[in-house]
Amino acid sequence: MSAHPRRAGADVAFLVGAGRSGTTLLYKLLCLHPDVAYISNYENRLRWFPGGLAARAIAGHVEPKLHTWFNRGGNAYFVDRPWFKRLFPTPHEGESVYRACGVPLYPERDELPDARTAECLRRRFATLRHRAGARLFLTKRTANNRRLRYIAAVFPEARYVHLVRDGREVTQSLATVEWWADHTVWWDGRTAAEMERCGESRLALCARNWVRELEELRTQLQPVPAHKLVELRFEDLLRDPVPQLERVVRFLGLEFSPAYRAAIEALQLRPVSARWGVEWSAHELASVLRETQPMLRQLGYSE
Repeated sequence: MSAHPRRAGADVAFLVGAGRSGTTLLYKLLCLHPDVAYISNYENRLRWFPGGLAARAIAGHVEPKLHTWFNRGGNAYFVDRPWFKRLFPTPHEGESVYRACGVPLYPERDELPDARTAECLRRRFATLRHRAGARLFLTKRTANNRRLRYIAAVFPEARYVHLVRDGREVTQSLATVEWWADHTVWWDGRTAAEMERCGESRLALCARNWVRELEELRTQLQPVPAHKLVELRFEDLLRDPVPQLERVVRFLGLEFSPAYRAAIEALQLRPVSARWGVEWSAHELASVLRETQPMLRQLGYSE
């Protein structure tokens, strides 16, 4: 079932983006497509569960997906879903699948997978796609931002979708999530709370994290051929979801069917107001811009 190593990944795609950039929303939007397979909450939690069967069971059930994967306004649930919705198969980051194959969370920059790890990951992804009856396997895992070169050695023909969001919005979002304080900051080694106790401003720290994530992604994506990478902005996705998703879906080699279009339109996605513009003081904004201004300019975001 596993593809030849030199051709591996033609039916695999990776969704990447800095944390809090909207990748969970885009992941679920793409997984609404009946020809997309993914790691579900079942494969992530239950090692004995036959991979791919959960996605196959709900492949054609668009309405239940819309009601359990999204809340009002099209926001994608990530935590705190009602218990009865947690029973429904849902796309998951699925680190347990990577871990079971021996993929390190933080590989060294030049580290490459051994033959056993590569074959295990190819087999798992192929099984998930095959059992789901899908044409493409899509995975979204924040840790992949730092191990794309490692993974590209396993799937040399894979495609990549990179979602970008205004760093000020990312900063605002990251600074307000409950788990951030206890989160180990990958480029420092300390938790955010430990860094703040040493005098770091939370907003400045979150802003710097966005910059570091994008810098790392640029490095990791550098070897990827242009025709295997598509980039879109979160703001454009909310402003014009149908044409943006059509562009991505066709890039992934899938049909943009009337049924899939109707599902996207049913969510009524729309832009949201920038909270930082009304919640931050002038001093707070200045501290964030000191961290993000060069990257914002490079990306074309107005200040």
